[in-house]
Amino acid sequence: MTSNGPFPRHLPDSTADPEAIVQNDWEAFAELEHLRDHWSVKQWAPGRTGYYWYLTFNDPDLVDLAAKCQNSLDIAGIDSVPSDGLHLTISSVGDTTAITDEQIEDLVSVARERLSEVKPFDLTIGPLSGSRSAIRFSVAPWDPLLDLHRVLSACSNDSSPDRAPRDVPASSARFRPHLGIAYNNTDRAAAEVIAAVAALRRPERVSVRVDTVELVVLRREGRCYRWDTRAVLGLGG
Repeated sequence: MTSNGPFPRHLPDSTADPEAIVQNDWEAFAELEHLRDHWSVKQWAPGRTGYYWYLTFNDPDLVDLAAKCQNSLDIAGIDSVPSDGLHLTISSVGDTTAITDEQIEDLVSVARERLSEVKPFDLTIGPLSGSRSAIRFSVAPWDPLLDLHRVLSACSNDSSPDRAPRDVPASSARFRPHLGIAYNNTDRAAAEVIAAVAALRRPERVSVRVDTVELVVLRREGRCYRWDTRAVLGLGG
């Protein structure tokens, strides 16, 4: 398995079938030999802030499930995501220094109009899995999330066509939806973490409704991601 690129490397056999997604996530995680320090792999310059499209969650059942898993992960070198920090990243828009307020206002206007044609949908969260540098829940189905990624990426491109290459949203072909609950903060052999996660792969799953998308200004505070919400846009008008 390569150390960069999307994870899992390959798409599941079906982006609509929850079991295919769950199996693909787990098989990719279970075959890892090494885990990376998330905070070193995901470079973030001091003081940097960036615009991102997020789905955020405060569903009590999801918050409770995440907390149960976090509290049961008896492993050193893991940074848990706070209960008010649960999120699913749809796409990056770009650094705040590279995008003007006028461009952001235009982006929000364009996105509000196009999202009015996107219907709200439900997601199933769980079971637990992981990546090269994090522990996370599988989410399913992917189809509405892939559609959302395509819509929001097109909005970003149309509102700022002259942006620098590093700020161009990634192709939806590389998008792998997931919901992280903890970040690995040291380079290490993967076996111990995989075994701990395997022990927590209970059949319990949570269903959440997605009817809004947030444009956030993201920052890193120590070993934690925090954000301020710039706009909340409803799906389906």
